[in-house]
Amino acid sequence: MIKLVATLLISFLTLNAASINWEKDYDSAIQKAKKENKPIFVMVSSPTCPECNYMKKHVFTKDEVKNYVNKNFVSYQFDISDTNIPEQMQFWGIPRFYFSKDGKNVYNKTMGGLKIDKFMTLVKESKK
Repeated sequence: MIKLVATLLISFLTLNAASINWEKDYDSAIQKAKKENKPIFVMVSSPTCPECNYMKKHVFTKDEVKNYVNKNFVSYQFDISDTNIPEQMQFWGIPRFYFSKDGKNVYNKTMGGLKIDKFMTLVKESKK
């Protein structure tokens, strides 16, 4: 019985801590964005980046953030070492955030870790 309760609790906490719905493939993200008529939200990050991990753990898991982003954008993450990052999304510094209608042309961008209120301002201003 204790194992069952522990398993259910862990499952609940894992589901409750869900983050942004990241697409697995960039080309698929572009196609989905076209189909759903949504802009694409792109993050370029690294697993060793403290600010990237802060965003993933403390910002993207908040209901206000994940619900808004999941409703209004198709999202994709590039690792900084990926060789297929679009040219318009290549410059130094991480995390980097980009907004695009077609996956190539960027209409808004910023760099660095952001607190929840600043990130929400960014995504609300970037909804087109």
